[in-house]
Amino acid sequence: MNRPRGLLFDFGGTLVEEVAYDPHAGTTALLAAAAHVPPGVTLDAAVARARRVSAVVSARREEFQMEAPWPAVTRLIHDFLGVRFAAPLSELELTFWDASVTMRPMTGARDALAAIADAGIPMAVLSNSSFGAATIRHELARHRLADHLAFVMVSADYVVRKPNLLLFEIAAVRLGVPRDDIWFVGDRLDTDIAGAKAAGLRAVWLRPPGAAPSDNADATVLDWAELLALIQAAT
Repeated sequence: MNRPRGLLFDFGGTLVEEVAYDPHAGTTALLAAAAHVPPGVTLDAAVARARRVSAVVSARREEFQMEAPWPAVTRLIHDFLGVRFAAPLSELELTFWDASVTMRPMTGARDALAAIADAGIPMAVLSNSSFGAATIRHELARHRLADHLAFVMVSADYVVRKPNLLLFEIAAVRLGVPRDDIWFVGDRLDTDIAGAKAAGLRAVWLRPPGAAPSDNADATVLDWAELLALIQAAT
């Protein structure tokens, strides 16, 4: 492949990996921030409602490639229970995230991003996420992975999800680089690689440990060190 003039990265499984997700802790933080919790509404009741809503919404996400933003999903939970918040749910999103999500950076990602930035190649993130761009950038900044990113773009702000090529088209325009000069790096063949190739980007698969080899991507790397070497070797 030709040397990239721009790079787009997936978020989870590419820049960071999830260590733990604790919906009980997130819901506890939300209820603590509520202006009104009806008598008899318990943490267990809220978590049970969240599981039911998630099961319905998640199935539709994958089937129709449509995103449901976290505030809208959360209203399906708490409006049913009669819980009211003084602050907009969009402002409480980070409260829930910080209480429930634990992530760590992928090995070598921070150093590779710095080296790519030194080479003058613009970079950004394109992720499927029900959480907004500010929340995802917040998490990246926590691990010192946000400094060199031109922008963070998430499906929650655009209705559709990867592999819908509309997202990739917009990301390329925002990056300001022709699509065939952009490398998209992600860990999922079905969303990242399929979507990038359909949109005319070069698709680089960051192959997860234990995943079977595939010829679907334009290139495959096993870690960030290999990705950086591939970029540096490209002409």
